[in-house]
Amino acid sequence: MSTAPDRLVAFGTKVELPRQTVTVSATPGPVLPLSWGTLTIADPWWPEYPDGPMELIGIGEHPTLLSTIVVDVERKQEPVELSCAAAVGRVDLVATWQPVLFDEAHFHLDSDSALGAFFDINEEDVLRPLFTDDLHMQGVYNRALEERVVTMEVDGRVVAVVFLCPDGSGLYPAWTGYDKDMQAVAVLVDLRLLDDAR
Repeated sequence: MSTAPDRLVAFGTKVELPRQTVTVSATPGPVLPLSWGTLTIADPWWPEYPDGPMELIGIGEHPTLLSTIVVDVERKQEPVELSCAAAVGRVDLVATWQPVLFDEAHFHLDSDSALGAFFDINEEDVLRPLFTDDLHMQGVYNRALEERVVTMEVDGRVVAVVFLCPDGSGLYPAWTGYDKDMQAVAVLVDLRLLDDAR
C-alpha cells in the first residue's frame, strides 16, 4: 500500500521508519516551463512507453521539488539523502490529492530505467530523439545519480525535468493536487520509500 500523498509533502514532520526516525524535507528542483500546460509523466529512457496521462496544470513555469529524507545506511560513513517523492507545481496550494487517472485506473509511472520525467506532452516530438539516444540518456542517468533531479534541454530551453527513482525499476503511483477551487495545481509521484513507515 502506498503512502498518502499529503504525508509526502508534510515537510518538517517526523516519520518512524523500521530502524530510525527521519524528517520529511523539501528539496527544490529546477523550474519546468509548460508551453501548453499539458503535463505528462514517463520513463524517459524507455522509448516504447505507451501514451501516458495528460494533466492540465496550466501554461507557465512550474516549480519542481523532491520530498526528501536523510537516513543512516549500512556501510556508509555519512547519512544519505533520499527522495521519497517528486513533484511539479504548487504543492503549497493543494487542498486535496486525487489519483492521476489513465484508462479509468490509477496511473503508476512504470519506470524500467529507474528514471522518471515530467514534460509537456507537446514536447514529445522534440524529446523522442533524446529519449532514444542511449549515449545521451546514459549521461542524463549519470547526472541524476549524482543530483537526483536534472533538466533536459533543447536549444537552451528546458523541455523536461528528470528525477531518479532511488528504489530502482518499478511502479510508482502518481497523484494530482487540486486547490480549494478544484483546479489542478500540482502532480506528485510517490517513490515508495515511506511505504513501511508508521
